[in-house]
Amino acid sequence: MLEVSFALPCWAEHGFVLVLVQDAQHHPVRGVEVGIEGNGGSKTTGDDGKAQLPVGASTKEGDWLSMVILHSPPGKDLVIISPWDNRSVVPSFEDKPENFIRVVTVQRGDRAALESGSVLAFLAEKINKANSPKSANDSASLQDPRENLAATAKQYGLAPDEVDQAIRAWAAKTTDPYEAGLAALYERDFSNASAQLQNSLKQREEKLTTDQKTLEQDRKQVADAAFFLGQSLYQQGKYRESAEAYERCLQIRPDDPLVLNNTAMSLSQSGNYAKAEPLFRRAIAINENLLGRDHPDVAASLNNLAELLEHKGDSAGAESLLREALEIDREMCGPECPRVATNLANLGKLLQEKGEYVEAEQNLRKALEIDEKALGSDNPQEGICLNELARLYQAKGEYARADPLYRKAISIARKALGPDHPEVALTLNNLAVMLRNEGDLAQAEALYWEALRINEKALGPDHPEVGRVLSNLAVLLDQKGDRPEAEAKFRRALAIREKSLGPDHPDVANTLDNLAGLLEAKGDYAEAEAKIRRALGIYEKAWGPDHPQVAVCLNNLAHLLTGECDYADAERQYRRALEIDTKALGPDHPSTRKIRANLNAVLEAEKQMGK
Repeated sequence: MLEVSFALPCWAEHGFVLVLVQDAQHHPVRGVEVGIEGNGGSKTTGDDGKAQLPVGASTKEGDWLSMVILHSPPGKDLVIISPWDNRSVVPSFEDKPENFIRVVTVQRGDRAALESGSVLAFLAEKINKANSPKSANDSASLQDPRENLAATAKQYGLAPDEVDQAIRAWAAKTTDPYEAGLAALYERDFSNASAQLQNSLKQREEKLTTDQKTLEQDRKQVADAAFFLGQSLYQQGKYRESAEAYERCLQIRPDDPLVLNNTAMSLSQSGNYAKAEPLFRRAIAINENLLGRDHPDVAASLNNLAELLEHKGDSAGAESLLREALEIDREMCGPECPRVATNLANLGKLLQEKGEYVEAEQNLRKALEIDEKALGSDNPQEGICLNELARLYQAKGEYARADPLYRKAISIARKALGPDHPEVALTLNNLAVMLRNEGDLAQAEALYWEALRINEKALGPDHPEVGRVLSNLAVLLDQKGDRPEAEAKFRRALAIREKSLGPDHPDVANTLDNLAGLLEAKGDYAEAEAKIRRALGIYEKAWGPDHPQVAVCLNNLAHLLTGECDYADAERQYRRALEIDTKALGPDHPSTRKIRANLNAVLEAEKQMGK
């Protein structure tokens, strides 16, 4: 016999939360011991289905509580199905009839539950939320839902295939756009899911009334549709639209840590770091209070905040958070968990940017090993790691090792995410940089234009990734001799990066450095020197005085000074650049050899001048 119970926590008074447990027919259910994990107590429902649960003295309206069923009535084994994570918000302490927090339970192992559309909707919500990306490079967000399907089915005493078949059969019959959207999201059909959920959100917004008896339930339905729409759009790579949907959900659920985290992720991916950062910090604070510091959800938000800080140029702050997140996930889910691989890949990427290649390669190779073992070959997370490992080899001048890794990463991303996903554009851009360095300008230019098209379509014309591709394309156009077009691209890239990243970000310095080279070639030495010295100051502030990128900038400045016949200053800059690269990259690295040759040329010029 199907049994669906609705726990409708009504109102609260200071020190207590009143819970009403009902079945599907709205009859009270007695004998259910309901509790609050952590800062709270438990009580057993009476004949009227009610239980008054004590909460901690510091608990206030709007705080999050983690609900749990401690004991079911004799002969029953009830399990919570909604809310999906068992969390509830403390309602208003005023005695209002609309102060409800809905908790739904089912009998564990009751296959008849799978005949209920409402139960299947709850299961689809639960699995979809579990599959929702928790961090920008979360491997779970790129996989099919089988792992979380199995975990959910086990929780309810059911077989995964039973749940899967029931959801798919329900999907084929439902005409409700919200349910159809949930089912499409479950099946990874993101285009259909977004269309259905957009329609559902519109319908639910139109139903909103001022009737206090139905307002809270109507608002919940709007929030649900907005959340899943945000998730679907995010997984399509449509980050701006995703942020808008999540922000609508956040208006209704301002203190939900998952909504805060996912809204911040979309904002960060769309380049709005200023708006994203306080949301990440708020999500971390709430989860720490609710779950403790050593929880995977806290680690996920730490990872996200670290990526944001890295984008802002705060490498030290980012590295500290990444190492903390790595230790949390190792402790909580084991050293071979895909979450650990994500942390290792993120840390490896950061270390590579800092020029710490040995530890960076170790972390990236370990991440690949974990992902291949846990997720199989050619999985999307593998593509992300391959891209980062190829970038590392490229930075070391090992192009022959980097090229096949880039091409495999592009193939994986196109197959898994679609041809117009920003992840595809990212790897196309990276491969184009390497091909340009090797002198294959024709192939590199084609890849740049493709990456630019994808990013402008997916992210918008003012996103930092658009600025990145524009800056790189401008370098190539300059190499081809098309200086007017190159200068226009450089200046557009500079405007985008200064606006989105701030004036002291390393990416701004990169564009300044490159633009200075073009201006030098035009003979505009004054503006060129001003821009390159500004770039040098940004790099030294962001990465320290001994970073290889500082050496690159010093080399460029020395080259400009040589053109101005200021050989003494040029020699000083070359010597400092050579010292940095010899220490960081070794005496035989291509960059080190290039700087040494430039220094020798200046010394020879000074010698000739002395004659």
